[in-house]
Amino acid sequence: MGLQSRFRTPAELSNFNPFPRIRALKPVPPQTTARPAESPVPWLHDHPRDWRRGTLDAAALAAAAQALCGRAGFDLEVRRFAACWLQGYGSSPVLRTVMRNNARYVLLLACLWLDHARDPAMPEVSVTPGRVLGFYERIDHQLVVGGRSRIKTILGHVCAAGLLQPSEGRGDRRRRPLEPTPALREAMAGYVAGFLRGIEPALPLPASPRAMVAAPGFIGELFTYRLAALLHDRYSINQGLSPMTWVTNREKGYPLLQSLMRTLALQPDGSALTRGVPQQMADLAGISRGTARNFLQACVEQGWMQPHPQHVWQLQPAFMDAVMQWMGREFVWMHGLACAAWDAVRTP
Repeated sequence: MGLQSRFRTPAELSNFNPFPRIRALKPVPPQTTARPAESPVPWLHDHPRDWRRGTLDAAALAAAAQALCGRAGFDLEVRRFAACWLQGYGSSPVLRTVMRNNARYVLLLACLWLDHARDPAMPEVSVTPGRVLGFYERIDHQLVVGGRSRIKTILGHVCAAGLLQPSEGRGDRRRRPLEPTPALREAMAGYVAGFLRGIEPALPLPASPRAMVAAPGFIGELFTYRLAALLHDRYSINQGLSPMTWVTNREKGYPLLQSLMRTLALQPDGSALTRGVPQQMADLAGISRGTARNFLQACVEQGWMQPHPQHVWQLQPAFMDAVMQWMGREFVWMHGLACAAWDAVRTP
């Protein structure tokens, strides 16, 4: 991008408010242009709709992410992504209430996947507690922490929040069939649109984020691909990045991290300066100020950051290396799967 980080001292950073104004998402009909020519993703051996064990080349994905995060100006891309991600996350108040950690996030994706890719033997059945628990039994619980009782509790919260409702189909009532509500579909479309807006400048998309999320079947197809690595290759993009596993499993850890990334300013020694006011962070994440302060204090205690006056934090080089590798994976992973999902739903 040809730009340089402007902030080299805590004092320069202390009064900076970087949150951009992003226009509200307005539904538009999907574009009718010819579908783009297929271009294979180097870190997938097969098209993700045909995912089977060994489809993912995790080393190639990590290499692609490393190449991206090592590119000049990537810190500025991360700052923009953080603002767009938070905008998408905050587009639905109920989503902020339910999507509080990695287990809850994956559960929402699983519900949309189960509705999108129904069992051919029971096409009238969308989501059931049994199918959700069956999904969790197939994945690595070291990657997504959650036992049966916790999953049942989360599922109850999702229903109470109005994101799942009793199915209107004629399936067996004893299975307690559920289906996503319009509120869940709209919330996840807004979330994905914010995510795609964030990565688009770094990795161009085949259509606008608005058009992609409005295309029938796109959201379900995308999340089916996102879960395929968990199901078939027992892989999550936080593998090998223990700080990011901690962050994503902690209550509201990921939104709190993204609130810090909005003011990221890399330093010559590999560390980074950022500004994080607990009350502002809490407002963005939808939590109490005490929860935000506890998150920051826990990061300090683990040696990941050091506090400076005026709510400036210095993120240490090893932690920054894990964060930037994670962000590279986020970009590459979502971009590749979103392009594949768009191609699939645009195919006649």
